[in-house]
Amino acid sequence: MKILIKNAVFFILMAIILFLTVTCVEPGESNDKIIDTGITFGSFNLGAKLDVKDEQVWMPNYNTGKISQMLLKFTGSRDVKVVVIEYINVPPYRNFLEVGEGKIKEGILTFNVEEDNMKGTNLLDGGDLLEYYFNEWTGDGEIAINPSTVKGNIITLVSLYDSAVPVEAVIREGFSGTNNSLTGEYIYYIYVNADCEISAKEVKKTELKYTYNKLDLSLKSGWNTILKSETYTTTGDSSYSMTIKNPAINWVMQKIKN
Repeated sequence: MKILIKNAVFFILMAIILFLTVTCVEPGESNDKIIDTGITFGSFNLGAKLDVKDEQVWMPNYNTGKISQMLLKFTGSRDVKVVVIEYINVPPYRNFLEVGEGKIKEGILTFNVEEDNMKGTNLLDGGDLLEYYFNEWTGDGEIAINPSTVKGNIITLVSLYDSAVPVEAVIREGFSGTNNSLTGEYIYYIYVNADCEISAKEVKKTELKYTYNKLDLSLKSGWNTILKSETYTTTGDSSYSMTIKNPAINWVMQKIKN
């Protein structure tokens, strides 16, 4: 099934959380994770089939500025679609294609993506993959995928539709903070059809006080997890990085359409 997602900007919530949290972190609350589930995900090379089972889903708590209270346990049920970007040569230059499915049952998420579903138009050329998901490094820096013939894509989980348009996404994210900074972490599930390296030089945008740290990502054929970290400070300095990791951060349901 072909799905068109309009304005699927998952990280708008980040700006709201930053304002609330950095200004409201209490003394002694430094480096406080949002929720510690005790789960250790561990492996970041996941093989040819993606199979996620029995994970608790959480929701943002908009009524607090404390990092430790920023998630509430979700207890509802939803059908879930797993989608990837398909490049098209007319505006908006992308569609979303369904490659898997799952369910949230009483707050517990299970989904899978079969190996055969990650072929053909479900994979982006290497250049398009970098442009869609690593675009911060593609504008002013030097970024490459080696070998250049590698194809891949990154999944998004969507649920609760308004007609054909999803209004919710389920992503893995976590936060930690101090009295003057907040770090957000996000997990990307990326599929590539061969072993490859994604590399980029550090990019500094001095006028914006942004630093995009050097990339050195070694991906194995099949599914991998990439941890994207974003750190924001009260001085206006921000830094961004990506590493091959799979830490114990939570699945969180976010609104992507008002």
